[in-house]
Amino acid sequence: MAVSIFHIGLPLDHPSIPIEERPKIAKRLSDLQERMTRAGYKYEITHASPETGLDGFKHQLRTQPCDGVLIGGAVVGDPAMSYFMEQIIDATHEVVPKAKIMFYNHSVDVRAIVERWFGSQV
Repeated sequence: MAVSIFHIGLPLDHPSIPIEERPKIAKRLSDLQERMTRAGYKYEITHASPETGLDGFKHQLRTQPCDGVLIGGAVVGDPAMSYFMEQIIDATHEVVPKAKIMFYNHSVDVRAIVERWFGSQV
């Protein structure tokens, strides 16, 4: 069975994401999901924000297998989002206590981040 990773980040229309960056980010996320799926992972990208809350994310954690949660760079890299990041971590621990929690770092390939915990799927 494939390792299941939820990549959670801000919605692309969130005010903290510059409008001119949104198409590039959308393409990067689409390419990332495709690469990770080809590499053998079940890789789901989901969006949440401090304004919308984490109920949808918690529902996803309850209803779908989850081995790890990768918190996106717009949350990890923004000090103003630190409380929201803590809420994501808390929600993950509450619903799927054994899931690994990972942080996206733009200088490291996502596959390398995931493979630190789960190894290669192919």
